Amino acid sequence: MPHPPADLDLFGTAITHISQKFNPLSLDRLSRNLREALDARPRVPLETMREFQGAGLYALYYKGGLPLYTGLKDSDVPVYIGKAEAGNSSYGDPSDETKPKLYQRIVEKHKASIVEASAAERGGNLKVADFEVRYLLLDDVWIVLGERALLRAYAPVLWNTLMPGFGANPAGTARKNARSIWDTIHPGRSRVTGTTCNRRFTRSEMRERIRLGIDISLMEPGRDRDITLNALRARRANMIWSPPAKRSKDQRFRVHRSEAFLEENAAIGRVLRENEWFATDTAADLLPDPEEAAENNVLAADELAE
Repeated sequence: MPHPPADLDLFGTAITHISQKFNPLSLDRLSRNLREALDARPRVPLETMREFQGAGLYALYYKGGLPLYTGLKDSDVPVYIGKAEAGNSSYGDPSDETKPKLYQRIVEKHKASIVEASAAERGGNLKVADFEVRYLLLDDVWIVLGERALLRAYAPVLWNTLMPGFGANPAGTARKNARSIWDTIHPGRSRVTGTTCNRRFTRSEMRERIRLGIDISLMEPGRDRDITLNALRARRANMIWSPPAKRSKDQRFRVHRSEAFLEENAAIGRVLRENEWFATDTAADLLPDPEEAAENNVLAADELAE
């Protein structure tokens, strides 16, 4: 009996040829597995969290009454994904799993930020009691990839992407630094005292992006969500101001939207002198914003899926 053509089986049925190799560790599969594992964990109050040992990943959930986050209040979508690694020896020795690395990251850094943003005398609008946490203890080898997988699973995770600033380390000279979106929406941290308004967005523009981001995060994972998120990412910000170039003799702020610049700085209590800035519509004065680059770097986790 002659052999059938290569694209038919013995019964004459067409064979579907799959040229793409199967990857058991693809970001999509890892995202689903980690989301299922994380969702199965109990949510514990951030306010009364007890110390535990080990490293891994955690998700922070908001259940308070701020109107901005109404869509997330009764959902299982986190506002932030964080991580802490145990740290490897340069000699290749096993990681020390006896230290409370993840707990320290959650409580000493991130809970502390929320506490500062709760101070009513500084305009704070958060409460530690309004947050809950889920966490997964993992070996270091899974933590970095796992973080990206969870960012994809819940995309866009607001405080990692559309509201950068929460997990960032304090910046240098305040006057020349822009206030992050997170610190604009949630004032109170001492680190932002004296900073200038956000370079890209007014407060109303921030809130609109956050509203759209929440709508996207509540969509089912898949093509429609990816398309909608990419459309939001493609919207270019109308830059408010740019800092002077490092080697420029003129160290004044380059202001592209004067009215917004003055209004937003007044709202955060930033006092400006007339000789600190000048209005310009020259393209050469429009410098890239590091916050935008950081945001795009996190959102690019979506593009790594196979």
